[in-house]
Amino acid sequence: MARPSGILSWLSAATVALAAAGLTWWWHAPAPKPIAPSVVAPIAPVPPAPAVAPAPPAPPARATSPQPELDAALRLADPQKRAQEFFPKFAALLARDSATALEYLRTLRRAPEYPQALLMTLDRLGRQDPRHALELARELVTTREDRHVYLALFDRFARENVPGAIELLALVPAGESREMAVRALADSWSRINPDATLAWAQHLPDAADRNVALESALRELAPRDPTRAITLASQSLTGQSVERVVLPAFQILAGTDPKRASALLELLPPSDIQTLAATDVARALAQRSPEEALAWAKSLAIDFTQWLAITNVLFVWAQKDQLAAARYVAELPPSPGLDYIAGQFAAVMAQKPPDAILWAEALATESARDAAFVTIASTWAQRAPLEALRWAESLPREPLRTNALAGAHLNWRTRDAPAAQAWLDASALPPATKAKILAPR
Repeated sequence: MARPSGILSWLSAATVALAAAGLTWWWHAPAPKPIAPSVVAPIAPVPPAPAVAPAPPAPPARATSPQPELDAALRLADPQKRAQEFFPKFAALLARDSATALEYLRTLRRAPEYPQALLMTLDRLGRQDPRHALELARELVTTREDRHVYLALFDRFARENVPGAIELLALVPAGESREMAVRALADSWSRINPDATLAWAQHLPDAADRNVALESALRELAPRDPTRAITLASQSLTGQSVERVVLPAFQILAGTDPKRASALLELLPPSDIQTLAATDVARALAQRSPEEALAWAKSLAIDFTQWLAITNVLFVWAQKDQLAAARYVAELPPSPGLDYIAGQFAAVMAQKPPDAILWAEALATESARDAAFVTIASTWAQRAPLEALRWAESLPREPLRTNALAGAHLNWRTRDAPAAQAWLDASALPPATKAKILAPR
């Protein structure tokens, strides 16, 4: 469940893919140095010519327009060749004459090359005048893909001058653009000075800025101090930021101190985050002692979280002693939890279908047996779909028979749709049953 962090995880795939060989040169190229004026030797005077009418002044010399060359590159049909031709030429123009490059950029609004050309332009201008670059960004950034320039710009600003980068945030419009800028600054600064980043993030006056910056700082903190990261995230973050910090931190802590991780679950309100974190803790505890892990899982207050935790303990236990784990399920008393656990654990047992069927038949309730049978048919079909379907057809009751057939057929269909459909067409099953088998699940 761990998610990658850092600035690269937020850059769109399109922005990265277009950085071809020519862009590598552009990105690292220093700003052009001024050229010293040439020194010309004095020329001896010549006698004045006879007076004539003055000729009209010649028009100023103009550089050859680069647009035809760039336009030709953009007309290439192959996207890779187009990028290889266009971006080095655009980078050269940008280095030579940024004003002309900027005007050409404005003509690219609808071109797929626009976001990368925009990034190149603003990065180049941002090295010379960050404020001017951000003022242009307010004008030129119009789509979500365009807004990724703020990630690149503020990553650079923070690496070069953190106080200056913080001051430049005032020039970024509110909303997604500002979120990307704050995230990039915090990500970059956290790699340099994580404690200072965390202190800054905690005292930001704007709640949205604070949430974004804290997320970045706590993700950086989690590998070093997962307990503190979980505690601060549960107290300070909101929305999906809590999940993005807490779940990786719980994975880290569960691997090193599962008992501490189990205690910290109480800090989380009942939620999907708590449920998912509980599965990590359950697996970690089960590695040390399945019996202790099961006792802990049974103490969880929410039924579904408890069932899921027990199931994850059983998965780990089955890797060491499948017979003991299977016996534990078979001895569970009738309850909705038994139905869920039996249906999940049957996937482990189904690696040997005959043994799985005998195990399922010994379960305490018909509903638990049905749940296990459907899972057995589905799992069996991954290896031997015809055998699984023949067995499902032999089941004596409805809706069990149709549910088992549907599960087995779906697994076959996802791997070999023509063969699965051919079997169903040739089957003697009633049309209504065939329709149920094909119904979305």
